[in-house]
Amino acid sequence: MPLDRRTFILAAGASAAAAQDSQKKLRIAIVGAGHPAWAHIQVLKALPEFEIVALADPTAQNLDHAASLIGGKTATYTDYRKMLADRNDLDGVIVITPNFLHAEVTIAALSHGISVLSEKPMATSVEDANRMIAAAEKNGKILQIGQQNRFNPLYVKMNELVRAGEIGEVKFVTGSIFRGDWYALSWKYPDPKTQTPVNWRFLTHTAGSSLMEDGIHEIDVLHGMINSQVTRVYASGGNNVYQNRETIDHAGLVIDYQNGVEFTFNFCLYGNNAGPSVARQMVLTGTTGILQPEAKQVSIRRQTGGPAKVFDTKDSAPGVINARGVGPDQDTGTYREYVAFANSIRTGAKPLVSGQVGKEAIKIALLAEKSLRERRIVTWNDLPA
Repeated sequence: MPLDRRTFILAAGASAAAAQDSQKKLRIAIVGAGHPAWAHIQVLKALPEFEIVALADPTAQNLDHAASLIGGKTATYTDYRKMLADRNDLDGVIVITPNFLHAEVTIAALSHGISVLSEKPMATSVEDANRMIAAAEKNGKILQIGQQNRFNPLYVKMNELVRAGEIGEVKFVTGSIFRGDWYALSWKYPDPKTQTPVNWRFLTHTAGSSLMEDGIHEIDVLHGMINSQVTRVYASGGNNVYQNRETIDHAGLVIDYQNGVEFTFNFCLYGNNAGPSVARQMVLTGTTGILQPEAKQVSIRRQTGGPAKVFDTKDSAPGVINARGVGPDQDTGTYREYVAFANSIRTGAKPLVSGQVGKEAIKIALLAEKSLRERRIVTWNDLPA
């Protein structure tokens, strides 16, 4: 049907309005202004899609430092609930609190009709993860989980090669993370046994587990590449060096999948100088080849021998991101996750790292912790769906 003049003008106006809206900066607030947030702020400042308009944190020193990194006029609050009550102009909330607060803050923001990107781990229990997913669905808002390595170009290329069958059928996967102890100046929380304030990452209640706090990145990426249902988990570990805390300092995991893949993973919190070949190792062995990352490349070695086939990975982050000295791979992934978050807010597109993806990652970590503590093999059904 041909358009009359009035319909044409209305359609043109709607298109212009949509284009203008796509250019409008998204107004976001950050809840949790401590050390992890400082790196996020540097990444967000490199993104024209966002404007950080508010910060919330109960610690004045954190608020002041984070606000100074942002520059300009950013409203600060000591209580995130007051921030949510005061502001009706927010497009998104970034949750970068200690782990045990992720669910509480996320659900509150979603209930105010605001989309959320919550740092990993999504929550410290499967039940809380389910509450978060339900809140997003009820309020029709985006819930994205900050497992940024899913966006890292290196791991994206690895996933593409696995999906393309470049190593045949994946049969055995191994990974590791060897690192130093947690950031010493982190927020302190009263130890329930002694009431002495300690680093929140030392406590099960506040951190969930050590594997939730870091090993979850590597576990999640490799779990996504395996692309099957976990059946059983066995873990062993404990505290060999840092004995005066609840959370463990090392662990070894064996994870079995429905498709027959076995995934082994090693975690160590006192391996600060382990070297790149061990510090963050990922190897996927298939029926025709072996795949692993090497620097910013991916190599495949055929089971039949011969030279390795090397694939370069492209990086979409601007130079200011890649030039930073603190975790350049994470910064790249963080940059790309925020680009995706902006797109989801504007278009309603389902996040790559959805609540379901986040829930599977914490469930593996929780099962490993359960297995380790109870000294037995556990199954996927040992925790709620």
